[in-house]
Amino acid sequence: MPEPLKVGVVGLGIRGFWVAHITRGCQETRLVAVADMRPEIREVAREKFPDVELYASGEEMARDASIDAVFVTTGDRFHAGNAREALRSGKHVLIEKPMAQSFADLQEIARLQHETGLTVGTFLELRHSRLWQRTRELLDSGTIGRVLAAALVDHVGRDRNQFFARHKARSRDQVVSLVLQKGVHSLDLLNWFVGASPCRVSASGGLLFFGGKEPAEKQCRHCATSGECPHFHQSTSRLPALDLTLEHGEDLCVWSQAADVEDVSLLNIEYANGVVASYREVHFAPYYGLHFTLYGEKGQLDVEANHDTGEAWIEVTERYTRRQYRERPTRDTGHTNADAALITDFVQAARAGREPLSGLRAGFESAAIAIGCRQSLDTRAFVDLPMLEGNPA
Repeated sequence: MPEPLKVGVVGLGIRGFWVAHITRGCQETRLVAVADMRPEIREVAREKFPDVELYASGEEMARDASIDAVFVTTGDRFHAGNAREALRSGKHVLIEKPMAQSFADLQEIARLQHETGLTVGTFLELRHSRLWQRTRELLDSGTIGRVLAAALVDHVGRDRNQFFARHKARSRDQVVSLVLQKGVHSLDLLNWFVGASPCRVSASGGLLFFGGKEPAEKQCRHCATSGECPHFHQSTSRLPALDLTLEHGEDLCVWSQAADVEDVSLLNIEYANGVVASYREVHFAPYYGLHFTLYGEKGQLDVEANHDTGEAWIEVTERYTRRQYRERPTRDTGHTNADAALITDFVQAARAGREPLSGLRAGFESAAIAIGCRQSLDTRAFVDLPMLEGNPA
């Protein structure tokens, strides 16, 4: 068996600790270093990972640590900078979604990858989960023929948590848009199923439910009416795999005047092969899940994934016979269980010099749609998207 890829992880929130934990347990990787700017978090890392090197910045780790790759799990606005640091230091890089928050940063990452020949991957795990793998298998088998159009609805519910309305994601200076912060997982699946590059988008939307007049700094822990509020939220996160509880401070009030990001967005997307698609993201839905409809030459394929109930099914309706059949391939509708498969594929791709399944193109094109959405929301116009050379994976 080849030597494990030596990895450093930058950014240690709950997600970063989880990625470090998975990396340490994967046969294909060896966790060598971690980096975080907060001294108190580095002390937690010293306790949980006593045999790894600790760094105060991703730049220092990428430059000085004896590693082959950097896994980026920092906040959204830091992803592109951490990726550039890794590539310029000669390291492969696996980036938490979204890959970047601007067209310029996406293009710079693509340029550095082209110049260095290093492998770039993105934590878009859904491609590796059973439900969506099975959907791709059915499309590849020709069950509904060539995909001509698609519709995707992203229901973002779980009212008591509302994790996108109560933390930094509520502000544009942090996440640009919730489509970029949340929707890229779903948009990546859409791109994968269509099998072509998105080239133009238009969007509409608004902040229709959350936000309000409460102070920007108001938190659930200090709220006199927290016991009556359906959106009360704890200020800690727990990672049982490491017996770890972190104070994250993301119990901010969902009715705050600081909220300025749309909580509903509607997109129209045009693809280079002529396919058209719609995407709808609603953050005040009563449940959490996805619904795909793919329209082909020979029929229609629907996929429902309800994260609250674990219900997942795929339904095919034939065009001319109108015969309809349904299967339930899994009850795993999320992406956590796909992290190990994604990391393994990334390592194997780096060794073989190929594009990972969740690679540069996946990260670039899903983020490009969402960034284009932001621009279209601001200008009320169609937005042309930057394109990568070559054919989609």
